[in-house]
Amino acid sequence: MPFPTWQSSTAEEARFLRTVLDHVSDCLVAVDTEGRVVLINRPYCKLLGGKEEDFIGRKITDVVSHETRLHLVARGESAVVGFPLNVCGQRLITKQVPVLQDDEIIGALGLALFSDFEALRRTYSKLSNNELAINNTKTPWVAHYSIDDIIGSGALMDELREDIRAAARTNLPVLIEGETGTGKELAAQAIHRLSDRAHGPFVWMNCASIPQELIEAELFGYEGGAFTGARARGKPGKFELAKGGTLFLDEIGDMPLSLQSNLLRSLQESEIVRVGGISPIQIDTRIICATNRSLQTMVVERQFRKDLFYRLDVLRITTPPLRERTDKTELIERLLPKLAARNGLVPHKPQPQEMQALLAHNWPGNVRELESALSRFLVGGSIKLATQGVENMLRDTASSQTIKLKDRLRSEKSQTIRDALVEAGFDKTRAAEMLGISRAQLYRELTRHNISTDDTVPKRTKRIRKLR
Repeated sequence: MPFPTWQSSTAEEARFLRTVLDHVSDCLVAVDTEGRVVLINRPYCKLLGGKEEDFIGRKITDVVSHETRLHLVARGESAVVGFPLNVCGQRLITKQVPVLQDDEIIGALGLALFSDFEALRRTYSKLSNNELAINNTKTPWVAHYSIDDIIGSGALMDELREDIRAAARTNLPVLIEGETGTGKELAAQAIHRLSDRAHGPFVWMNCASIPQELIEAELFGYEGGAFTGARARGKPGKFELAKGGTLFLDEIGDMPLSLQSNLLRSLQESEIVRVGGISPIQIDTRIICATNRSLQTMVVERQFRKDLFYRLDVLRITTPPLRERTDKTELIERLLPKLAARNGLVPHKPQPQEMQALLAHNWPGNVRELESALSRFLVGGSIKLATQGVENMLRDTASSQTIKLKDRLRSEKSQTIRDALVEAGFDKTRAAEMLGISRAQLYRELTRHNISTDDTVPKRTKRIRKLR
């Protein structure tokens, strides 16, 4: 059902409504289900520095700010109250609610409750932080990006967006796999923003960036005096901070084995115990994990618990590498103005030959590397600066691929030997026969590949090819 416009009302009604809205001191804007502006009052136009006709029909994210959630509310996300928004240097505290007609959402309405943040603080000075839904420095755990911030087109990106929407409809754990720089955290934030936990916090922790001895305290929190240097009152962990929201564990493959059992129990029982604590604490947290490593391989190599892997690998999403995407030109054209605006630079486009250089690059660092290259290009005005070192990288590609091939063959050979041992019931003579090598050569291969002959390795049924 379309959002009603001024033209759909009588001229008298339209004039009356316009007069009322223009005399409202606070900013007001309405969008349809596509997130396009259908109504905006005079105070908002004044703040934005334009006239009504300058904004009608445009995307609200282009008119106001990419941080607004009005377009998402118009598509069915929950309403938000007390949501901070920076518009043209002015801090607004907004209310963003859906507009319904016959129980069907036809758009959303955004109202700036206060344009003076200090006035808002004084008015609600008697309210606790928990009663006022404002994200301040004491509650920084918010998701800043939505699915609309995922730039790109084509089958791979369409599939990614569909997977994100499907994951957002559930509270099941999500495992996001992908190379470094492919936007795994962006996908996690998009899931949170589309889910029914969007009102709750989005708490993140990088398992690779925290010393192993501190991860347990960071994740589960600690009681006062639990260890030397601990706060007297104790400290909540990431699980507690994420209550009612989402906990994003990046680089989950780097979590120490010793803590994986604790994490598994927390997920199974929905409760944690702080370090030094004696009582369990109930948690209500959705888990999203990300990794640039193969957890399946880590399970085989006993670097990651199999039971925890199965617990996390319920919904799996893969962020595609840039080299496999067919939308690089579109991506570059959309990133350039964003990067220019973010860094206060003048946007300009690469020359045709410069664009060819960008498209020919393999981008091992994916979108993150591309953003860095484009930022240098905007500063230097030449793609030569942005792609310095690419020529050397391309010259080294052949040797690099050879090394990777050798590593792959070595890994496959190692796995073949492991499979033969399992199939032979760890009888080395029989395993050597299956591989077509001598028993002495088998021992040399076991030493070379550092293969354990522990017969507790789970048996796998697989055809064993001979090594020669």
